[in-house]
Parts: sequence; C-alpha cells; structure tokens
Amino acid sequence: MKYRDDVITSLDTCIKCSACTAQCPVSKVNPNFGGPKWLGPDAERLRLESGAILKLALDDCSNCKTCESTCPSGVKITDMILKARRKRSLDQNTPTLALKMRLRGYVLGRAEYLGRLGVIWPGLTNKVLGLKIMRYGLDKALGISKFGPLPPYSQALGIRADQAKDGQNRKLERKVMYFPGCYTNYNEPNTGRMVIKILEHVGYKVVVPDFHCCGLPLEANGQFAKAQVNATHNLELMENYLQVNVPIITSCTSCGLTLKEEYPKVSVPGAERIGQQTFDLFEFLWSLHEKNELPLNFIKQEISLGYHLPCHLRAQGIGIPSLRVLSLIPGINVHNLDVGCCGLSGSYGFKKEKYEISMQIGRGLFEATKIGVNHGDFQEMITECGVCKVQIEHGAGVPTKHPVWILAQAYGLA
Repeated sequence: MKYRDDVITSLDTCIKCSACTAQCPVSKVNPNFGGPKWLGPDAERLRLESGAILKLALDDCSNCKTCESTCPSGVKITDMILKARRKRSLDQNTPTLALKMRLRGYVLGRAEYLGRLGVIWPGLTNKVLGLKIMRYGLDKALGISKFGPLPPYSQALGIRADQAKDGQNRKLERKVMYFPGCYTNYNEPNTGRMVIKILEHVGYKVVVPDFHCCGLPLEANGQFAKAQVNATHNLELMENYLQVNVPIITSCTSCGLTLKEEYPKVSVPGAERIGQQTFDLFEFLWSLHEKNELPLNFIKQEISLGYHLPCHLRAQGIGIPSLRVLSLIPGINVHNLDVGCCGLSGSYGFKKEKYEISMQIGRGLFEATKIGVNHGDFQEMITECGVCKVQIEHGAGVPTKHPVWILAQAYGLA
C-alpha cells in the first residue's frame, strides 16, 4: 500500500498547470501524443481506480524526463509512465506484440551484448552495418530505421584503470569507482580511458569492476526483469565501496541518472547509499575545486565550442558542471546552445516509426549548431552524452566530443 499512498500524494501535488506538456519535446512535434500530464498524473488516476492502461500511448514517451525537470511541484511523471509500462508487460490480457517488435525490443535493450559482439571484429562489424542492404534488412525485419545513425564500434574493449600511465607513476591514496556505461565501453573506450587519466591526474586511484549495462536501455524496451538483474549485479560490485564512502563516478548522463534515481529503489545492500555517492565526472571535479583540491595548472586553450545540455543531465538537477570547470581554463569560449532535446533519446530514435519524430525534435539543435558553425562562433560541439553526440553529428554534420577531451588538452594529457 505504500506505493499507492506515495503515488496518490504525488498526484495531489500536480497542480494541472500543463507546464510539462508545454515543454515536452514529443508533444511539440507529435499531435497524436497527449503529453506527459495526460499520460502521467491524469491517466494514473484511471490506472489506480480501474486498472485501465493507455497501452499504445505509453510508447510515445521518450523518457527524456523534461517533464520532471519542468514540473514546479516535483511530480515524478516518467516514474508513473514506466510503472504503467511494467504493469502492461505483466498483464496477461495485454495483446502480445508482433514478433518483429519483440525481437527489436530484445536487440535494442541489450546494448551491452551487442557491444561485446561488435568489438570482436569492429572493422568488419562497422562495414557490414554500413551496407545499404543490411540497413534495409534491419528496417524490414526489426523495424530499426534504415536512416537512423548507428554508432561505430571500437577496437579497444575493456576499460581498466591500470592502462592509464598517470596512476602508475605515483601512489594514489584516495579512491573512486568509475561506471563507464555501454557506449563508452564499446563505442568510445578512449573517452573512458581519458576519464581515468583525469581522475588519476587529480589524485585518485580508479577502480573499474566488470559492470553490466545500467539497465536503462532494457527498461526503455520493456525488459524490466533483466534491468533488475543488472542493477542487482552492479550494486553487489559496489557494496563494499559504498560502505566506506567511495564516490561512484559516471561520464554518461543516462547511466548517472539511472544510478542516482533508479538504483536506490532496488532492495539490496548498498542501494540506500548509491544516490548520494554517485557523481557526474564534472560534478565531482567541481566539488574538488570548491575544496581547493582541483589542480589549476591549465595550458591556455584558444578554442571556441558549442555545447549541448543532455536531457538526463538536466534531470539530475546539478546545473552544468562541465561548463563551470571549463570556465577555469584560460582562453576557452563555450556557447551553450540551450535549445532542448536532441531527439534520439537512447534507442527511441532508432525505431522506424520514431525516426522522423526524433529528427523533428532535434531540428532546433541541428539548426542552432549549423548557424553557430556558419557564423564562425565555433567549429565543433561538446556534450556529455554519447547518444546526443551521435545525433548531433547525424543531424548537423558537426564533429562532437565529450568535454573531458577539452579538459585533458588543458592538463596536457590528450
């Protein structure tokens, strides 16, 4: 009954202002989507009283959490939508999805296993996935859009702290644990290694256990039981470190949000601590600066950059710590475009029926990026989210990278 009481309290907090719907990126471009207030608090009352579920509309939500960032009352709207999705997945009266849709959910949800396969022979994998006939086949067989951007896999697999030279040269007493995430592990492992170099450079020994996927792609594609298994496994690896107050560092905004908001709900030891001990990389570095513990021996960088704020970083409620840290570096000029969601939203924009919607959502970002480049304001973009990077390069054609690379240049590590 506690969940029901909590939900009712949250429902009563909703003041029907519709700010969430006004800011929802999906509502702005999809006239058939009633918006988060309708699908969240309004429909939740029906779900509580009668068990009715607005089944199809549940999949129109991209889980960007803009509604929660916008809500003046702090209503957990996407929590309600996700719980309805879970209930739908367990409802025996719910019509079974077509085989193609079930297979697609299985494939897109298991980014970790795709990554493990993709990096065995990444050159061949990328070449095959780039073939028009392969994209056409994925489109027809699984409903994965033939136009959507598929991030390439990398040769290097397995991010380990002992590969960073800085930590081998001096004894590091303080310790942090790094949660890289699937995209970093399999698509951009060099970014993960640079995160480790930065953390060691500022005086921390970095521990990187053999984590599974955080579980967010699984939940987004209806694989709720498997997401729970992954969360339990990861928390078991963290438990001893959490008990002695070792910070958990993330460089992926979606992984960070999942660890902060979803993992505390798992009933295993350590879960009650994970939310308070998880930090975005730049959130952690800024906290060091506030304690006068961040090295400021930066090399001047004469560079102008465009910046995109990922939705899942905004949802963490920590501001934009990367821009605060980069502002300490002399010579850097960053243009915060602040034009909303990129549209890809994890695996949302890879789906055939969602691709055009995702591109319409990201149109403002693409246009602002192109204008900035054409006006000479900047020539490349930075963003903390790997999926946002993929979408920006796809929609705007502008090189994009994680801001850790700018910090690494300033420290002379890149």
